[in-house]
Amino acid sequence: MEVSSNKTFQVSADIDSVWAVLNDPQQVVVCVPGAQLTETLDEDHFKGKVTLKIGPVTAKFNGKVEFTQRDSANYEMAMEGKGADISGKGGATMKMSLSLKALEKCTEVTCNMTVSITGRIAQFGARMIEAVNNKLFEQFIQNFSNLLAQENGEEDSGTNSSAAEPVKAASLVGSVIMSELKKKFGKKVELK
Repeated sequence: MEVSSNKTFQVSADIDSVWAVLNDPQQVVVCVPGAQLTETLDEDHFKGKVTLKIGPVTAKFNGKVEFTQRDSANYEMAMEGKGADISGKGGATMKMSLSLKALEKCTEVTCNMTVSITGRIAQFGARMIEAVNNKLFEQFIQNFSNLLAQENGEEDSGTNSSAAEPVKAASLVGSVIMSELKKKFGKKVELK
């Protein structure tokens, strides 16, 4: 099953600061819900782990990520990732391209991503996977904005004026699942 996402968002930082963070996997990985960098092979190749929970299914992937393009003159990059479920019951591949555009007081980030999933997670269907992916991407944007704000010595990035703690990935996924189940089966759905 394949799911594609095209997102554009703005962060309150200059384009060179955003580019520097995006080129540092150790900084970016802390913004990705459920992700962990385990090894740097060279400047373009990395190993890591990702844990994803959808409903009763938790998938843990070990994989590799590779920068396939880094064009600092045009602020464009592309990467590919491939991982296998540690249970041996599936896998995932990802292709992502990013481009940056300097605006007057911020930077616009455009991201195009395609994820292909096989195994247990795929049983939930494209609509649910897409909904979960959107929620996780929203959390990534918030975490990324907060990281840049900290780098610039700001209290808050301005993207979220509340001082609430970031929502955990698991509760985001759970709320998406409940929402989708209620749409499908009506209001009688409840957790026990």
